[in-house]
Amino acid sequence: MPIQIEGYQFSGPYYHTRRFNQNFGCVYVILNNRNQVVDVGETSDVNSRLLTHERKMCWYKNGVGQTGLYIYISNDQNFRLLLERLIRNKYRPFCGDK
Repeated sequence: MPIQIEGYQFSGPYYHTRRFNQNFGCVYVILNNRNQVVDVGETSDVNSRLLTHERKMCWYKNGVGQTGLYIYISNDQNFRLLLERLIRNKYRPFCGDK
């Protein structure tokens, strides 16, 4: 079931190790089982970024279950960076830069 974050509809939930059929740029949000924002980021390569993410251990430590990944697809890197910063500043995720 999609969720709204800062007025944008993010698709999901997906398991964070999912491989998508096509590669695309997106803003991704990792939620725990209490729907708290654990992490947020942006990438131009969703498949390789999530599979090799350096903060996965932090996700596990903060309760990421089977349905932790939500994505907002965008090819515009400047927009992705702006949306990522907006979400990070509002929700102060457990993992990553505060």
